[in-house]
Amino acid sequence: MDKRKAVSIITLVVPWLTVPLLGKKSFVRFLPAATFIGYFFSILSEIAADRKWWKVKNALFPRYRQDFSYLLGLFFIVTLWVYKLTYKNFFKYLLLNAVIDYIFIFYIVKYFTKVRVFEFRKMRPKHFYFLSITMAAIIYFYQKIVERVIVQEVKKEKEYIVTK
Repeated sequence: MDKRKAVSIITLVVPWLTVPLLGKKSFVRFLPAATFIGYFFSILSEIAADRKWWKVKNALFPRYRQDFSYLLGLFFIVTLWVYKLTYKNFFKYLLLNAVIDYIFIFYIVKYFTKVRVFEFRKMRPKHFYFLSITMAAIIYFYQKIVERVIVQEVKKEKEYIVTK
């Protein structure tokens, strides 16, 4: 197995090994935000491929322009963990996101580039960093809206049961 394939498999599988520690309740609770940001970055990856912002050279799924091993593995699970550890404290949430994004974009991407899994082209890492932090703030408030809607629906359901 070559290095690219190994990195892709590790990026996909290893984060999922931590899910039992996350807990079912947290997994389900923060699933909407993690899914939303995954969809957003999938669409962004298509735009990036067309505009040559970055290049994904993923060995697992070579026909796709997106790195599904990253989107469905590391990115998805780290998003859930960040929410579990910091939700209800926006400052801690944003700070942890900023640190993780910084490490990923300015250090881990260097390794991904070295093993030819990913590389920035026309987009500079600092621009991607700014985009990532902006999206982190947006999905935080998306999660708050999702939870507000769920609470309202539960209240309506309880009122309906009581009136029966």
